[in-house]
Amino acid sequence: MKKWYRNLLLCCLLAMSFFSFSMQAHAAGQTERLGTAHFNIGIHSSAYGKGPDGNQAIYAAASGTPTMLNIINPVDGKKIATHPLNGAASAWGMVVDPNGFVYIAGGSFLYRYDPKTDTVTNLGKPVQSETALWRLQSDHLGRIFGGTYPNGKVFMYDPEKKSFTDFGQAAGDQGYTRSVAVAQRHVYAGTGVKKAQLVEIMPETGKKKNIPLPEKFADQQDLYDLDAYRGFLFARLTPSNTMLVYDLKKKKWVDEIENVKGSRVSPPDAKGLVYFNIGDELYSYRLTDKKLTPTGYKESWSNKGFGWMNLPGPGIKGKSLVSMRYNGSFWIYNPKTGQSKSIEADIEGQPVEIQSIGRGPDGNIYTSGYPTGGFTKYSLEDQEFTRFRGFGQAENMLSTDRFLYLGVYTGGVIYKYDPEKPYDHDPVNVPKATNPRALFSLKSDGQDRPFGWAKGDGNLFIGTVPDYGKLGGALTVLNEDTESYKVHSNIVSNQSIISLSYNDGIVYGGTSVFGGLGSTPTESEGKLFAYDPAANKKLFEISPLPGEKAIGALSFDKNGYLWGMSPGKIFKFDPATKQVIGSKELFPFSWSSIGHYWRGVFLDYDADGNFYGTTLGQLFKFNPETWETEILDEDASLYAKDRDGNFYFSRGTDLYRYTR
Repeated sequence: MKKWYRNLLLCCLLAMSFFSFSMQAHAAGQTERLGTAHFNIGIHSSAYGKGPDGNQAIYAAASGTPTMLNIINPVDGKKIATHPLNGAASAWGMVVDPNGFVYIAGGSFLYRYDPKTDTVTNLGKPVQSETALWRLQSDHLGRIFGGTYPNGKVFMYDPEKKSFTDFGQAAGDQGYTRSVAVAQRHVYAGTGVKKAQLVEIMPETGKKKNIPLPEKFADQQDLYDLDAYRGFLFARLTPSNTMLVYDLKKKKWVDEIENVKGSRVSPPDAKGLVYFNIGDELYSYRLTDKKLTPTGYKESWSNKGFGWMNLPGPGIKGKSLVSMRYNGSFWIYNPKTGQSKSIEADIEGQPVEIQSIGRGPDGNIYTSGYPTGGFTKYSLEDQEFTRFRGFGQAENMLSTDRFLYLGVYTGGVIYKYDPEKPYDHDPVNVPKATNPRALFSLKSDGQDRPFGWAKGDGNLFIGTVPDYGKLGGALTVLNEDTESYKVHSNIVSNQSIISLSYNDGIVYGGTSVFGGLGSTPTESEGKLFAYDPAANKKLFEISPLPGEKAIGALSFDKNGYLWGMSPGKIFKFDPATKQVIGSKELFPFSWSSIGHYWRGVFLDYDADGNFYGTTLGQLFKFNPETWETEILDEDASLYAKDRDGNFYFSRGTDLYRYTR
């Protein structure tokens, strides 16, 4: 055979081989990036000082990936500068020190902005064990103090020594130190979530002393906000939303004010008045005699920090109170004239991670975001996103024939959305919102995060994780026609309900030993349970996967067998005999370093006779006949399926589609 002919034949064979491989790869599925689902504005902290041009400026941290530090002109709301806080997805604390430096608590890192050089520096992690920093305060020396999660610590940053000091846990067995205040050379820490406590710390020695709350508030969960001015300490407690006033000189509680809306108390004005929100109105409070006076200003519904500024304009000359809202606008109120105004700041929405994905009754794909919420529709027909603003963080969602139902954190609020009607949601006045419409909240039942969902026989079944510091989830049964509901608490003792499936009149649930953040598990294994909603009775509970702390997904096959998964293992259950008839490890997984587990595995039975889902970053196919697993794609989180059988998942902020 001639050499040229052999080479030609070899090329043809290689081409055929490549073509065959390409066809197989296409046949096995194709993944495409659809785009970033959410661009949200979510301001959790702000501060007020001089900007890089030497003039007055508002500093506002917009949560996202990454969080952005925005420097805003308070006169017109225009952007002066922006800086990414790389490594932070949120920023809960911010303060300007006596030298004009701006410190930001971004994620688990402390950042410093220098207005003179217009630069941001990441100063590092104050405490290596902590994953989140909260409120910040500065003392007269420019030292920065803050609180942490998950061990409720207090730290100090000394800019002169360029070093951190870890004062340890403020109060025993408390996971959060959400707020700090500095007064009279002491640091005061507000802790929770199991019990609200106030702790006094001497920075020079690290010595701690508990300041007991009035006995009537011994049942409060969190000391959420602290501020100190002119010898008085203001401490807001939750869930009662009562603000207590403590006289630091007399060392006693001297006042209590109900219905105080977070999150801050303003610095005093020239008359010794501080300002804060009671309900939906701004009030003044005179420090000398504790006189409380409504201002008549009712647009102060959100305040993420206060500052006093001299601003031009009719009715606001002289010092006005300025506060940034959560949504990126800010308000200005002049106490002398009673005049006010609101300005939209030039702040761009930031990409935020996708928190949940679901298919709507219209066939389109819907998502919600974290940590600033948001609600987005991806149209399969137009291949475009429609982004709706002002909606909270939906932990999960489920559609019926006509409506999409969403479970929103905080407070376990259940919403009903009709995609055939215009979006109409008012984050300020939720009761007036019509679409999505809030049906009810599970907060009074001690529930916070609705992760588990199922439907059947005209009912929706909702499984929840309890509130901060608590154990014991609930199963809620919602009748779609009447919108009436019943809450069945603690069906499995001290366990959250994170997965549900319904079949033949019975709802089956999977649980997690982990409760709300800040709680400590008392159980060792996740359970499978069955509940008869008609008889209002739990039928049984078992441990289907010994040693596994959560059963995160459930799905029935065509033969009526129930399959369930923990992060790494799968089992097959026979409802008739109430026996596990097989199990297998699909992916290696260790519980040793897991702080909590509520959601992360998805399992869906398909018409082709296989299961599909995601877990531990893998989009997988599972054959229930052979028990073999095939990895379809990697770096895949969450899961939904459209009517054509294609899969949707997330990679951080972006939505992806796997086309079969």
